[in-house]
Amino acid sequence: MNPLIQSWLVQSAVIFLILGSVAGMVIGALLLFGRDRLQNISTLLDRWISTRRFDRALERRITLDPWFYRHRQATGTLILAGALYILYFFGVQLDRAETVAGLARRFAYPQALAEALLDAMVLSALLGALGAIVAALFILFRPSMMRGFEEGANQWLSLRKSLKTLEVPRDGLEVYVERHARQVGIFLMLGGLYTLVLLLAWLGR
Repeated sequence: MNPLIQSWLVQSAVIFLILGSVAGMVIGALLLFGRDRLQNISTLLDRWISTRRFDRALERRITLDPWFYRHRQATGTLILAGALYILYFFGVQLDRAETVAGLARRFAYPQALAEALLDAMVLSALLGALGAIVAALFILFRPSMMRGFEEGANQWLSLRKSLKTLEVPRDGLEVYVERHARQVGIFLMLGGLYTLVLLLAWLGR
C-alpha cells in the first residue's frame, strides 16, 4: 500500500477513535449529572426502523427466462462470442510470466503466491467459459433441454425467516445502563479519558 495512503488511513482512524472517546466521556457525564437530559435524547433517537420495506423489495421476483427465449439467437450468439474470447485471451494471448511479474510488483506478493493466484483465476475463467459455451449451444439449438435444468435451479428462497430476527427489539443493554447508570457513567468517563490521553500522546509523537 502507498505509504501516504496508509498514513492517512491511520490518522483518520485515530481521529475517529478520539471523537469516540470524547463522545463516551460526554455520555458518561450525562449519566452522572444529567440523566433527565440523556433520557430525552434517548427518547428522540430510539425510533424503531422496520425491515419489512426492504423485505418487500427483496421478495419481488424478476423473471428473465422469457426474454432470453424470445431473443435466444442474439443472446446465445453473444454468450458464445464472449466465451470464445475468454478462451482465446486466457489460453493464447495472456503472457503468464509478464502477468505474474506485474501482480507481484503491484501488490508486493511473493512470486509463488502471484503464480498460484493467476493460475486459479485462469482456471476459473476457462471453466466458466467452457460452461458458457455449452449453455450457448443449448440456447441456440436445443433450448428445450435447458428447461429441466432451469426448473431445478430456479428455486425461490425467501428471506423472511432470516430477517425476522431483525424485527425483534432488543433493549437489554438500555435497561442495564439505566439500572447501573452511575457505574456505567464512571466507566465511560475514565475509559474515554484514558483512551483520549493515549491517542493524543501518539499523535503528538
